[in-house]
Amino acid sequence: MRTYTIQKASGNVPLCSEVANTPWAQADALEIDNYPWYASGDKQPTHARLLYDDEALYAQFLCQDKHIFAQVTEINGMVCEDSCVEMFVMPEPERQQRYFNLEINCCGNFLLGWGAGREEICTAFIDPGISTKHVTIATSVPGPTKAESPDDDGWWAAARIPYALVDEISGERIARPTNGTAWQMNCYRCGGKTDDQYACWNPIEWPHPDFHRPEQFGQLQFA
Repeated sequence: MRTYTIQKASGNVPLCSEVANTPWAQADALEIDNYPWYASGDKQPTHARLLYDDEALYAQFLCQDKHIFAQVTEINGMVCEDSCVEMFVMPEPERQQRYFNLEINCCGNFLLGWGAGREEICTAFIDPGISTKHVTIATSVPGPTKAESPDDDGWWAAARIPYALVDEISGERIARPTNGTAWQMNCYRCGGKTDDQYACWNPIEWPHPDFHRPEQFGQLQFA
């Protein structure tokens, strides 16, 4: 099992691609570099950084991509079929096995669910009215859609996920993380018309592409 140590941000965290001279410089890079279902094509690197503070988690994804594509525009649509990054997080794993999955395409359109696995999550997506109040996402690709282009070389996405949002979608108040807290998570890269990646941070052993394998999440250790 891989472990990522998440640092507490020393200041306001900007949703941007810059690292130097920002709080993102505190965060180690997390490489999404396992390809358990690789068949062919380019293995294009994805680096993520995570931070937290008293109010929220923050995620930054930097993606090399020669084939940037997005067609989903609605909240909770199939953004996993677009150029997409994903973050699945299980708060309080010693108490319950439910987790949230945040999936963001290159244009900033997203899906967010909560549950104990694929079947439960697919019936418990976030209400769009709640999402516009709580979820903050920035990306480098102007939307709402994106066609592949010979000039494509990469994109980035960043997100702020308030704990209050997790409270609202879970129906209960989760314990706020502090130094020494351990959650579980995995991060992924997928989607697009070409080189769909199916890459993950913590390795997954499963015969076909499936990111909903909480038993194979890594550890998120709060510092």
